[in-house]
Amino acid sequence: MSDADRQKWNNKYQQEGRQAPKAPPALLDSVHYLQAGKTLDVASGEGAVALYLSKFDKFQVTALDVSDIGLQNLSIFAQQQGLQLETLCLDMDDLSALAVLEKYTNICMFRFKPDVALIKQLLSLLAPNGRLVISTFNQQHHLNCGFAAKFCLEENEFTDLGETVEVIAYLQSEQAPFTDTYVLANK
Repeated sequence: MSDADRQKWNNKYQQEGRQAPKAPPALLDSVHYLQAGKTLDVASGEGAVALYLSKFDKFQVTALDVSDIGLQNLSIFAQQQGLQLETLCLDMDDLSALAVLEKYTNICMFRFKPDVALIKQLLSLLAPNGRLVISTFNQQHHLNCGFAAKFCLEENEFTDLGETVEVIAYLQSEQAPFTDTYVLANK
């Protein structure tokens, strides 16, 4: 991600009157796949996923994003709601920076389309029996809402990531926002 991308997101999150985001519907449909433990929310933004998961004592949540302004807003929202979480400002395109992270029981990435290299890096950060949940817009969302196709998943795009990756669940939403959700683990 370039500095221009960081600035774009910082500009968005600097707008007046920001309110705490709501959990994505796909998270509500997949949260039961997560296990108690340390949980990393990647591409967190202002923390729709991190805030929701922080409400449960069984998750110790760290939110990671490239936007320091988004993470500042997230910290304010968490404080307003009496929630405990950590934040970490890192560029997800810098895989070497991600490589120094600790192991997590769960890693979540919502509304961000990763490439296979990022998925494999995130899988390497999972503790034994850990879960990686990826959920983002699909081609149906592009067709119905006009969202850029290049940021939308093809059907079954991540169902074959190799012999070492187990697909625990593959869920497709049937209403807007149209998403595909993958629950993955290392074999």
